[in-house]
Amino acid sequence: MLYGLTGVELSLIIVAVTLFGGILTGYPVAYAISGSAFISFFLIAVLNEMGLLYEMQEYNGVMEKVPVFEGGWQKAMLSTESTWAQGVFSRAFGGNVETLLAVPLFVLMGIALERSNIAEDLLTTMAKLFGSVPGGLAIAVVLVGTLLAASTGVVGATVVTMGLIALPTMLKHGYSKSLSTGVIATSGTLGQIIPPSIVIVLLGSIVGDMYALGQENRAEALDTTVLEMLGEPAVLSTGTLFKAAFIPGIFLALLYATYALLFAFFNRDQAPPVKLGEPDGYNLLSYYRNNPWLLLGGLFGPLIISVVIWMMMSATGLIGSVSIDDVITYAPLSSGVVAILVLVSFLLTFAWALRPSYSRVPIHVGLAGVLMILIADWFFVPGNATGGLRTTYFIIPGIMIAYGLKHAMPRLLEIEAIRVVSPPVILIIAVLGSILGGVTNPTAAASLGAAGAIMLAASRRLKDADQSNRYIIWAALAVILLLLLRGNFDLRMTLDDIDFDNKMAIFTALIAYHVALFGLIYSCWVLIREKIMSGIINESTKVTSMVFVILIASLFLSLTIRSFGGEHYIQTFLQSFDDPRILLIVVMIVLFFLGFVLDFIEIIFIVIPIVGPVIYAADPALMPPEWITILIAVNLQTSFITPPFGFALFYLRGVAPPEVTTMDIYKGVLPFVIIQVIGLVLLWNFPIITTFLPTLLPAN
Repeated sequence: MLYGLTGVELSLIIVAVTLFGGILTGYPVAYAISGSAFISFFLIAVLNEMGLLYEMQEYNGVMEKVPVFEGGWQKAMLSTESTWAQGVFSRAFGGNVETLLAVPLFVLMGIALERSNIAEDLLTTMAKLFGSVPGGLAIAVVLVGTLLAASTGVVGATVVTMGLIALPTMLKHGYSKSLSTGVIATSGTLGQIIPPSIVIVLLGSIVGDMYALGQENRAEALDTTVLEMLGEPAVLSTGTLFKAAFIPGIFLALLYATYALLFAFFNRDQAPPVKLGEPDGYNLLSYYRNNPWLLLGGLFGPLIISVVIWMMMSATGLIGSVSIDDVITYAPLSSGVVAILVLVSFLLTFAWALRPSYSRVPIHVGLAGVLMILIADWFFVPGNATGGLRTTYFIIPGIMIAYGLKHAMPRLLEIEAIRVVSPPVILIIAVLGSILGGVTNPTAAASLGAAGAIMLAASRRLKDADQSNRYIIWAALAVILLLLLRGNFDLRMTLDDIDFDNKMAIFTALIAYHVALFGLIYSCWVLIREKIMSGIINESTKVTSMVFVILIASLFLSLTIRSFGGEHYIQTFLQSFDDPRILLIVVMIVLFFLGFVLDFIEIIFIVIPIVGPVIYAADPALMPPEWITILIAVNLQTSFITPPFGFALFYLRGVAPPEVTTMDIYKGVLPFVIIQVIGLVLLWNFPIITTFLPTLLPAN
């Protein structure tokens, strides 16, 4: 054989060359992948018939040549086509359909927010808020990039939007080209990791099967069953991945902001303070003896204390529930109730701290309601209480909380930064909260996000036209009511025996549903009238079609590799590593370099199915599957910003002004690449960063 390579090795080289060659031709990636599958199969079939691709195998003591297509190319083609057809059917209509349905919904959510000019408002407001601090514009970009990442989940859209809006502003105010481009390119890629992320959704549709298959193979090797080996089914859901990705994403954003501050501290002339906003007419700082640290303590101290107490109580078993052998043991406090109370307490104390001269009576009433619910949940409401019992004990404290919030929210909305930031933040909390709290699955949450984004976009257009948005506000309140009802009552109408509590909840939910539906239809009509909806639908259709066409094409390429034994060859090579962590490092290095030339969609659907059964076969106590997945996501994010081939760099280069050179972009992202590597090292050595939230908020 050529250079001592086997027929399978040469076939793998042919596939790789045709794939990368197809991508470099400039054709759309979906066509390049499917075309490379056809061409590589044709070349391998021709060389196989010529007797040039074979394996040497021993039969009865004699070494014989065995073609890579042992039964001939006709049999290999028929087998591949039939398997491909079955694979497409199962992928499109089988067990993963519910997960994959989240993709077009999250895409619609992101594009609706992008087209509503919310990003521009966010950046302007954050720049006013932080501009007076050295490096403040860079910090503003990181914060807005984080919010957009959590809102859209689309890397290209975030980088392009931030490049068009933020880059000219930063350059105009004397910021260095390298810092400006670096912080924009890197913050835009947070959409890879911060949920709700399309990357996480697509990974969730693949790695769950890979984890189950890997653990089945491991159990078979140990001559046992998965249940006996793990004590539980080998299940890895997209919701668990969302929980695992949240803290690492925020952690990376904090590292970016810290670097921007340090850069400005040592290079003040390249990241100067900028005065963009008007002075604070309320003179808030004077209420805190002109001590900014005292102000920060008043604003965020109660939240930090509440979260620390929450974590300590969860660690000691005072919050949540434990299931052992299908027997559920409830803690004194419900995790969902505590989460809502922490959020409500923060809003009340935040309004108190920001407007200390206003009457404190409503705030005190709201906080008293929080305390009453906490006491009632601890002493009077068992973990398995019905929705009716919860309502009985919570109704009066709930009214007290509503009274407090009614006065707190207008005080908060007096502040421009909160007024602009709150709509997307509320949407993010609603989407992620419904997933992390176990209220619903990612697909239903994606539907909520898409509907919310449409209503936000319509509300923004009505605001620009000085028209009332009260219908949209009522619809938003109806959605919140639906989430609360879904979390506390059984709303299934197909049950034979429905008790009175659930009947009343269903009746209320039906009313809230129709109010929300009317608000959504009204929002769509506003966007159609303003000629915005067509652009949102067209762009969402393009992105979604690209994702699913790549999915189908990548399946065909994967099966082409399988037809000549390439998949088995790669898995056998990976299994030769005794230490699973060394194996994971090798896979991470390969994925990193593949990220230079392949988009994350191709990597997820081509590479992960091949290497997944091996890397997810490790002991989950040693290598938790959610930890492995988040490492892969952060690794791909790193390759997206690494010169010279990072995709984010090309996105930014396409919208950067002429005076910004490609070398400026390369120089700007290098420090952030180092930050990414530091982040990966920390995630590698401290898996608790990814496993903490899934443990704290187990699936209900």
